Amino acid sequence: MDQIANVIIWVIIIQGIFLGFTYIFSKKSKSNANKILGFFLLAFVFEALSSDFFPYNYVGNYLIGDYFGLPEVKLFFPALFLNYILEKLNRVLSYKNYLRANYLFAILIFCLTPLNIVFHLTLNTSIREVFGVEISNGIFMTSQYCAFVLTVAAFLISIVETYRYRKMVQNEFTDFGMLQINWLWQFIFILFPIIILWGFELAYIILGGRGPSDFLSITWIFIFILIYFFSFKAFRNPNLFQYGSQNIQNEIGLRNERKENHPCTEENSARIISEMENQQFYLNEELTLHSFAKEINMSSRLISSCINKNMGHNFNEWVNNYRVEKALQIIKSDQKNMLSIEGIGSDSGFKSRSAMYAAFKKKLGHSPGFYRSN
Repeated sequence: MDQIANVIIWVIIIQGIFLGFTYIFSKKSKSNANKILGFFLLAFVFEALSSDFFPYNYVGNYLIGDYFGLPEVKLFFPALFLNYILEKLNRVLSYKNYLRANYLFAILIFCLTPLNIVFHLTLNTSIREVFGVEISNGIFMTSQYCAFVLTVAAFLISIVETYRYRKMVQNEFTDFGMLQINWLWQFIFILFPIIILWGFELAYIILGGRGPSDFLSITWIFIFILIYFFSFKAFRNPNLFQYGSQNIQNEIGLRNERKENHPCTEENSARIISEMENQQFYLNEELTLHSFAKEINMSSRLISSCINKNMGHNFNEWVNNYRVEKALQIIKSDQKNMLSIEGIGSDSGFKSRSAMYAAFKKKLGHSPGFYRSN
């Protein structure tokens, strides 16, 4: 049984190294986010190598725990995880100082590793022996608690920022594809079982437990597998703001725009509807709230307020409802046999097949193919 467990652990470690370097050096998908994701996986591998359930505990005649037991690689987890999520959401600048402090703290603790190795090579001793067991254990447990707290913070910040992103897209963009972010939610919620397990592990240590429990070791193996699976899904998805060619800073800036003194009247709502229907702005697949407001010379906030209050939709739903109606007109016309589903979607203003299907499902409960065949 132990041999099987050792084989599984080795496979996980080798797979993690392979995926980590693949994400970092991939030529097909060069992005800072994917490089960060690669380092995130390598940090997990390094943690596995320094853990008590690693099957081989010696390098030559030197105990691995003496090399890697003090510095907590776990401190890099929250920084790299949050950095990756924020990179995907184009929100890194808002947390620049927080991330810097997190990385700096992790690096300072991690520097104990080369110091430990120098002590061993020059003095044939270790930090644990130089500073004493009590101080060494104090550093170790402090870094454990800090890493846990920072991971919880990274989890909560990721949820808040992803939710804000979704609300912004609903109110300011029309590309339904930008709302297809289940893969991102899945990647974020990988942290939830890790936090729970980590909490049990800390409680186990605080209550006097020594060494890893069999339950914790087995559970960590499954978590590693989940991380690899969902990281690969995340790797295949582009940064969320790569979808549109609009200047994203204009869209983000709308949230800081000063509120208008003009109320949303029926006249304003009627004008917004009239402009959209007569000019057929919804046929522009790159349409955003900012560009629409500029075209009709009206405040973005006023348009958003009218759509939300008087039409019962957000901007994304409102525009895509027009596109669905346009697609239905084409399907019911003689053109349906001349165009593919993708062609119908393109002529209706949809940016992709998946965006068209999502809009149809949301509004009508059926796919476009259902109406085409009937």
